[in-house]
Amino acid sequence: MARTPLEKYAEPDLGTALIPKERYISREWLEREFERMWPRTWLMAGPIADVAEVGDWFTFEIGRESILVVRSAPDRISAFHNTCQHRGYRVCEAESGHGKTFVCPYHLWAYDLEGRLRGVPDREDYPQGLPEHGRMPRVSVDTWGAWVFVHLDPEAEPLADFLGEAGEHLEPYHFDRNYALTEHITFEWQCNWKVGVDAFNEVYHVQGIHPELLEISDDVDCPIDLFDKHSRFLFKIGYPSPRWTDQKAQSAGYRDRHQVTKEMAGLLEAFGLEPGDYDGRADEIRPELIRNLRAMGEANGLDFDELHDEQLMMDVHYSFFPNLTFNISPGHFWLFRARPHPTDPDRMFWDYYNYDRLPRGSEPPPRPVHRHAVWGDGQEKELHLALRQDGDAAAPIQQGMHSAGFAGLHLAAQERRIRNFHRVLEEYVEGD
Repeated sequence: MARTPLEKYAEPDLGTALIPKERYISREWLEREFERMWPRTWLMAGPIADVAEVGDWFTFEIGRESILVVRSAPDRISAFHNTCQHRGYRVCEAESGHGKTFVCPYHLWAYDLEGRLRGVPDREDYPQGLPEHGRMPRVSVDTWGAWVFVHLDPEAEPLADFLGEAGEHLEPYHFDRNYALTEHITFEWQCNWKVGVDAFNEVYHVQGIHPELLEISDDVDCPIDLFDKHSRFLFKIGYPSPRWTDQKAQSAGYRDRHQVTKEMAGLLEAFGLEPGDYDGRADEIRPELIRNLRAMGEANGLDFDELHDEQLMMDVHYSFFPNLTFNISPGHFWLFRARPHPTDPDRMFWDYYNYDRLPRGSEPPPRPVHRHAVWGDGQEKELHLALRQDGDAAAPIQQGMHSAGFAGLHLAAQERRIRNFHRVLEEYVEGD
């Protein structure tokens, strides 16, 4: 049985150069990304479950492009540029739907599920004839895990080659059958899309904006691995950080770092353990949590068979270039997708997906309604505290980058996932 490898990988030398701030604030750079990077990468468009039946479709927006994804046959998903070949009107204006044809609302040109032009009112009124190919232009489409991916180049490299070894690492989770989407919100953030990627690519900031996590997780021994375009870290949960010193514990009202804190007590109770049994033994808790979680999973029909014990008490955190972030825990995972604003480098769209693990043999719940919000309108308050803290930090970062007193990102070694991301981005935008 294949398992997610947890050993440390060798890493390339990425240098120490400053990352220019212009990549985050320049409209010119944003346009170059639209021209040279976004059309040349595989992009997660949406869940496969959203096109379960023939005729199911949804639209995916990336910059100024709208892509129409449809189940065109029982064994085929197709994808096209969502634009009528008459005068450019978007054929599908809604997010999703179902039907046998696509009819442009403007002049009623009709297309079938393969994007072929099938109906034109007053077709005899075109002395030049109809468009030669008579179809919405195709884009490449493939699937991985529980998602449909698209590539704007119809002759793109295979998706499996693009995801590479990193994609294979996550196969033991069986995202396509073990999990169900239970929450889906798109937030507008007042920052560049890369700030939205950076926010989840390092744990250096835990001691700053997530101090409560120091009580229950290790932000120091956090292995980082780089896989060409993609990367990961393995964030261990279940014992205090080395930064959670006696002094920090005492300043928070505890006896010393070994006393069970409120955060740790909550973790113990969630896994059926009595916090009082572990007073003075905070460093010994993690193995007990792992044993109890595996037993609880088996009792509740949750399939952890292909996961290492270590994975049961760990945030297995993968980033796929250019804009996907996975925060994977045994019973659920978060998937984040960062998308650029079409014209404004100081705005982005942050797509938040929550997936919960299904008991064996159970049916998934109904798909949640996809909600839209602007960060700060109140809907973010239902998210986990750490996500609220990350989202709140985004706008101040973007504002600071505009300062004449700031030249660029001066990255630490533990932030090298961000440096590797920029290495790849630069190859797309400035390379051949």
